[in-house]
Amino acid sequence: MNKSIIHKKIKSINMEISKEQIKKIHKVLNRVSPVDYDCGKLCGEICCLYDDEDYSNDDLIIYLLPGEEALYENSESFELKHFTLNEISYPYSWKDGVYTVKCLNPPNCQREIRPIQCRTFPLIPHIDNDNHFYLIFDDSQYPYECPLIKNNIPLNEEFINETYKVWRFLLKNKLVYDLVDMDSRKRENKKIKYKKVK
Repeated sequence: MNKSIIHKKIKSINMEISKEQIKKIHKVLNRVSPVDYDCGKLCGEICCLYDDEDYSNDDLIIYLLPGEEALYENSESFELKHFTLNEISYPYSWKDGVYTVKCLNPPNCQREIRPIQCRTFPLIPHIDNDNHFYLIFDDSQYPYECPLIKNNIPLNEEFINETYKVWRFLLKNKLVYDLVDMDSRKRENKKIKYKKVK
């Protein structure tokens, strides 16, 4: 591991994220993949199709990052919804609320505009108590298990590197930083174990 990269401190500069920047991020992430094969074949595309009595496929939504909502305003593949801070637990800086999307025909979504958080899964950003930024495996409480995480399947180095660069760029936005910081503090305060990937 490259210690000089891992131990850089992260700082928000309140950068705005434009639709054009989102499209550039999509191009970067389109060139890489977590593994060299369709990982959906390992689990039957469970992250898109999970459905049972307690957790319906209709409940599967993805929270969007600032600026992403502009891509979905006229989409026939995704349903765009808005939530206020009264309805959802997000940092106060998200005073204008949060957008989510739901795929209307999973797993056949409009892949060219799928959300950044889908593209970078199973990795998520984490900021430790010393304000160092890492990529870790997503430890969120899903009603299903991702084989990449459960079986500790090695991820492509290029995917890890590009995902790191993308999240490092996104963290310059105050809203993204505040959200990642909030989630990271919860992990640190609850002493939840996580695996650093980069």
